[in-house]
Amino acid sequence: MDLLRVSRVPYMARKNYVVEVQHLLLWGLFAGLIEGTVSAVVVSKTFGGSNLLITVVQATPAFANLVSLLWGAMSVGRRKMPLFMAMAAACIAAALTIAFTPDDPAGGWIFAAQICLARVFMSGVVTIRASLWKHNYPRSHRARVTAGLQIVRTAVSLPLILGCGALFDWDRLAYQWFYPAISILGALGLLLFRRARVRGERAGLQAGAADGDSPIAEPGLVAPFSLVSLIAPWTIVRRMRDVLRQDTRFARYCMAQFFIGMANLMTMPVNTIIVTKVLALSYFYSNGVLDVIPRLITLAALPLWARWYDRVGVLPFRVVNSVCWGASIAVCGLGAILAAHRHSAGDAWYAAAVVGFAVGHLFYGLGQSGGLLAWNIGHLHFAEDDKAELYMGIHVSLTGSRGLLAPFLGVFLYEWLNWGVYPIAVGLCLVGWLLFARLAREERIVNGGGAAVCREGASITGQAARSAESARR
Repeated sequence: MDLLRVSRVPYMARKNYVVEVQHLLLWGLFAGLIEGTVSAVVVSKTFGGSNLLITVVQATPAFANLVSLLWGAMSVGRRKMPLFMAMAAACIAAALTIAFTPDDPAGGWIFAAQICLARVFMSGVVTIRASLWKHNYPRSHRARVTAGLQIVRTAVSLPLILGCGALFDWDRLAYQWFYPAISILGALGLLLFRRARVRGERAGLQAGAADGDSPIAEPGLVAPFSLVSLIAPWTIVRRMRDVLRQDTRFARYCMAQFFIGMANLMTMPVNTIIVTKVLALSYFYSNGVLDVIPRLITLAALPLWARWYDRVGVLPFRVVNSVCWGASIAVCGLGAILAAHRHSAGDAWYAAAVVGFAVGHLFYGLGQSGGLLAWNIGHLHFAEDDKAELYMGIHVSLTGSRGLLAPFLGVFLYEWLNWGVYPIAVGLCLVGWLLFARLAREERIVNGGGAAVCREGASITGQAARSAESARR
């Protein structure tokens, strides 16, 4: 009865953990369908989408994150559960409209817009969920708790991804009822989540109200945003710039993520184009290579990554995790070379190309399993007090900025250089790895000198660091 190891979760966090597991059993189906590569495969094979349209759909998860800074800023100093429920409900509503998407050339673009809108609201769900984890789960167990939740979310989506591939092979128009049906299951999962509570939130908000100020450290920097921010986004951008200027270590961390993310996002739509168009695999096998293999590896590797994350902290973790991303890109690049010469070399090269992409996505699953932890809670290594929402918003919005550029750059390079896009991506990945390695080395030197430990559970606050610097001067 303790398959999810609830007994290992701190006692005060168990109720929320169990509620969230129950919620994810249904919500995970919906999120897996919206966030995965299924939609890109549908656009390619059902709508016969161009490389541009495939890239648009593949890029929308990262592109949608551009608004995450807004979601994070809007949630600062406000109750989290009502915001979470509103974002999730809006995401479900956007997916339900797919029932009315026509089967014609314009339908592909309508479908892409619907998926983009759903993913915009899903980015708000992800941003606010990270804040809920900060409140509800202690730092000493946060990575392992996050891993347990991600395992549930990934496990329930696996039969869905395989099943929908076989379904679309049977009926290419199944998207018109399949997406709405899964959206209804997501709505039921959302109803289950209403029982969750945010520990310590009410006391924090009341304390801030009693002081006549925001309960957040440095209220001038992270004060709650008003709805006016929706029509004045430059105020949010300015606040983001101020945070990055004041916290240079977090800025460098984001830069390292930028290079790794650029490398991955450049090759993701190229992988989809080659697998679905050049190799012309069916829905079932396309979903298997692009989505199922990474999810299976993610499921197997998450517990191992989580224990190591809690032991070493985010920076050494990111150094090793980046190697997995680089290996994935390199092996998929080998598959792309084989695919480009499949006609002249025969069936053996075709089979080897398929195997190359399968093995490449095995490494992608290893990278993704660690990335699920570091991407969701890595910013908490740097964020202090109630800055978590803003730091998450900054980091996710930077993900969106590279999502706006990298996939289109990758497809442009593919159409120009063919498989030459992969060596470029490997080079970017190497730069990101070097930046992470330098940050980890500097932190190790600081810790060895007896300074405060900048790790989960004992990080140097930005204010303390600035005070120390002033004292040295």
